[in-house]
Amino acid sequence: MILTLLLACASLLSCASPGPERRQAPVGDGGATSADGGAADGGAADGGAADGGAADGGVETGGGELRGVWLTRYEWASTSTTASSVEETMAAIAGAGFNAVFFQVRANFDAYYPSELEPWASRLTGTLGQDPGWDPLQVAVDAARKNGLQLHAYINVAPFWMGSAAPSSVGVTHAWTEHSDWGVVDSSGTAQTLNDGYVYASLGNAQVQARTAAVAADIARRYAIDGIHLDYIRYPASNTSHDTASLARHALDSASGGAWPGLSYGDWQREMVKETARQVRDAVDVPVTAAVWGIHTDEWGWSGVSEGNGDYYQDSRAFLSEGLVDATLPMAYWAVTETEGERLDFRVLTRDHLAHASGRHVYMGIGTYELGYEETVRCIEAARAEGAHGVVVFSWTYISAYADQLKAGVFSTPADPPAMTWRR
Repeated sequence: MILTLLLACASLLSCASPGPERRQAPVGDGGATSADGGAADGGAADGGAADGGAADGGVETGGGELRGVWLTRYEWASTSTTASSVEETMAAIAGAGFNAVFFQVRANFDAYYPSELEPWASRLTGTLGQDPGWDPLQVAVDAARKNGLQLHAYINVAPFWMGSAAPSSVGVTHAWTEHSDWGVVDSSGTAQTLNDGYVYASLGNAQVQARTAAVAADIARRYAIDGIHLDYIRYPASNTSHDTASLARHALDSASGGAWPGLSYGDWQREMVKETARQVRDAVDVPVTAAVWGIHTDEWGWSGVSEGNGDYYQDSRAFLSEGLVDATLPMAYWAVTETEGERLDFRVLTRDHLAHASGRHVYMGIGTYELGYEETVRCIEAARAEGAHGVVVFSWTYISAYADQLKAGVFSTPADPPAMTWRR
């Protein structure tokens, strides 16, 4: 269902874009998994903790715990999807002990709800722009409320289009048709070409930033959601983007008297990613969260890993310290290593992200698709032991078979998401 995981690319144009919602792994982490993932290794029947937490596997945080799951478009949307199937999924998620769902409603400048800004996603009818005759986001919101779940509207930010053919829509025109110049350009001046993976919009383009904020504002205004969730809020590679709009804007911003005089192009790109988040924050009155790279900076000298801050210009620490988002969801999709501090140790990465929380929340992302159930439980326990404010599992497809074990084990004691006291 979900495309195979691709390794992070060293060059934007030397390989296809990373597969959608099957999150990238760091270079050299052992490679891709099969398309169906895994999570077939079972795990302890009670999911209980031996190294922390409540005796029954529950949580004793006192301050609440977000127990979230990503629900991608690949998992809920198709031409045969009905309102009842979305409702059933929400009930099953709640039944597994989760209290929050991150429900995808934008993939690549399209919409899984009625929008005057972007066309209906083709997965719902087979035709880009065609109205399916129902509103999936409203159904999801209502079903979440009925089942005691928070519903965060999950939008992809930078993915512009996917596929080797240009989009052709009925009704609302896709942005690519009128603004193909919004796409990224590498350092040699070559635009990213359409391919089987994503092509990306440039976050240094003011119009792209404005469109992202407008989409978020439209959703937050019309739906009783609990938050806007940003994914792919980063550049696709370190040599992007040198598009005309970004180059001109950097020249103004870095000049004497500009917004950031003397700022290097790389640092300016970090500011542009932050500015995209800032505009979303300012456009909505609900919490904003962001899925972020699992490794901000390699503080441990691990070999062959990619860094959010250095490779994709995503300074997730600044997202929190500057109040641009209310919570980050680090995609730390690796195991708790046998020896603490070994390469890609989940607990050490959790500790690092929490050390830079700046009073906001960190919900650790767990890659069940790669780890399986038993290791997912170990990661949940490690996140709790380190003091994380919650966990989010990627994704529902890979954890749904273990709903009963979760509810009987690590999610046996009910918990509410922690309060965001700074928003009061």
